[in-house]
Amino acid sequence: MGSTRAFPRALRTASAAAALAGLLGGCARRPPVLVPPPALIEAVEGFGSASVSGAEASVKGKFAFLFRRPGLGRVEALDPIGRTAFLVYFRGGRAWFVLPSKKVYAEDDAEVMMRRFLGLALRPDDTLSLLSGVWPEDAAGGGWTVGRDAGGRVVGGERGEFRFEIREFFRGGAVPREIEVGGAGASGRVKILKAAFNPPPRDEAFDTGFLSRFAAKTWDELVELLDR
Repeated sequence: MGSTRAFPRALRTASAAAALAGLLGGCARRPPVLVPPPALIEAVEGFGSASVSGAEASVKGKFAFLFRRPGLGRVEALDPIGRTAFLVYFRGGRAWFVLPSKKVYAEDDAEVMMRRFLGLALRPDDTLSLLSGVWPEDAAGGGWTVGRDAGGRVVGGERGEFRFEIREFFRGGAVPREIEVGGAGASGRVKILKAAFNPPPRDEAFDTGFLSRFAAKTWDELVELLDR
């Protein structure tokens, strides 16, 4: 990876830690309501919280998310007083970490960027499966080993250095409500507060055309800006 530095203080400390929140216009204020997932999950949108710490990232706060197959995703983070701290876009195996306040961004591999801001190397489609609880029958083809309970719900899994365990499900279903995660020195929990499945496509949610007006930075250069 391009950087092994600890996550910048601006996103780690209690006074300036990034609280992940708000995906689309009013999503943070009116998150979608959970409904039972269909057998085929093409997209998941929702709202939750995370507390994950490790050598490369330390994140604690609320977040909103939208992931759509194949390989699309967007996350927006707010600081404790409601300002946008950063956005992360995923598309075509790449990711863009954006600081709107400074009009700069850094680009890298999707898994590398996921590790940088969450501490865990996950592909967008894996994240969709993790958040929805619906894993493809050929999960092993993607390098995953998943375990199921007597009712067929996925209760845990691992791939290489990464592992997860479902601590709590939404009532009456197989959708994870609380997930324990770990790997490569990182550990923590993610809690899903609300979610919706297969929402209408909104291509504009993943549009990064506005980055033509932003300055491209290396990851180390972007970290220096965060530390100021």
